[in-house]
Amino acid sequence: MEVYCTGTARIRHRQTGQVYEVENDELDWDMVGSDERNMGPEFRYEASVEHADLGTVTWSLWEYPVGIQNYQNTDVGGHELLQDFDYGLEHGAPEPDDWLDSAPPADPFWVFMESYRGTISLLARQGTEDGRHLVNRLVFSHQVTALETYLGDTLINEVFSDTNVLERLLDGDKDLSKEKFTLPEIAKDPGLINRKVREHLKSILYHNLQKVDVLYHVALGIRILDLARDKPTLLEAVRLRHDCVHRNGRDKEGRELDIFTKVFVQDTADAIKDLVEKIEQTVRARSTR
Repeated sequence: MEVYCTGTARIRHRQTGQVYEVENDELDWDMVGSDERNMGPEFRYEASVEHADLGTVTWSLWEYPVGIQNYQNTDVGGHELLQDFDYGLEHGAPEPDDWLDSAPPADPFWVFMESYRGTISLLARQGTEDGRHLVNRLVFSHQVTALETYLGDTLINEVFSDTNVLERLLDGDKDLSKEKFTLPEIAKDPGLINRKVREHLKSILYHNLQKVDVLYHVALGIRILDLARDKPTLLEAVRLRHDCVHRNGRDKEGRELDIFTKVFVQDTADAIKDLVEKIEQTVRARSTR
């Protein structure tokens, strides 16, 4: 699922009566929390604008159950909302066919470990103790990206190498279970189901670790976050990577982050590596049963 947001918000100041406009490209959406409920996890997405005159204005979305938009709310801090954005959750658009048809590497774990060794070597040679240093941030961001890639490639390989896994995914994933096909459609395109599953798996945002945890549990019976030695560190790493990639190392308030010291980046990389190793061991043990 992805957040879409179009149009312009118009807000009237509660004291001066002046009307201000906020454009949709000023919003930067993040997943800010999750809670376990009867039908699985509930995810909350949020975007805020720090306006010079209006103060903090916040847009929020809730996804519950997984794949379904449950609620949305706009908080204008006591001002009057004259016109809101058109915003909500939608499924990501399929990628071009050549990308969708491309196969993941046969050994995603080997690819991850090569990436880990290369980036840690770069950190040792060119990183500094300055927590604002560019190389440190690049290594940090790449480690989180390498985790995302490993999670996606591993899941896709398992799904398409084991019909039982594919069937569990089709039964348990709410998005896929809602898909309906006629017999003529299937007859004309024997690969229709596999293609739809591949499109779905490649549309997942694998840095959303809570959602990926649910997906791995549905397909493989594995709770990846239960394998993490330090779950808060991993979830915080995903949030900080967003600040590195989308805000050039600054937080929502525009403050430059100085947390990315060599020690911090190394510790985070090791926590990610530890999680990947445990997932790999668990997946391989499952495959040999």
